[in-house]
Amino acid sequence: MKQMTILAVLGAALLSPAALASEPARPLRISLGGLDLTTPRGVAAAQRRIDRAVAGYCRNDVEHLTIKARRAARECRESVRGDALAQLADRRLRQLAVR
Repeated sequence: MKQMTILAVLGAALLSPAALASEPARPLRISLGGLDLTTPRGVAAAQRRIDRAVAGYCRNDVEHLTIKARRAARECRESVRGDALAQLADRRLRQLAVR
C-alpha cells in the first residue's frame, strides 16, 4: 500500500513551550493506495482523504478557544493541507510520467 507521509509541527498555542521542546512532530500518514491520480476522480478522492486526515490531525473544536489558539489551529490546517497537496501533486506527476 502506498502512503504519503506529512510532517507538521502544531502551533505553539496548541502545545506548551515545554511540550514543543521535548516532543518531536508526529507524522501524518494518508493512504493513497488504489487511487489512480491520473484521473480527476482519483485526485478528488485523494483530496477528500487529505481533508479528512487534516481535520483529525489539527484542532477543529475551536469555538471555545482563544483567538491565538484559533489562529494556531487554522495555521496548522493550512500548513498540513498545503504540504499534503504539494506531495499529492508530485505523486500525480510521477504517475503521469509513467503512463
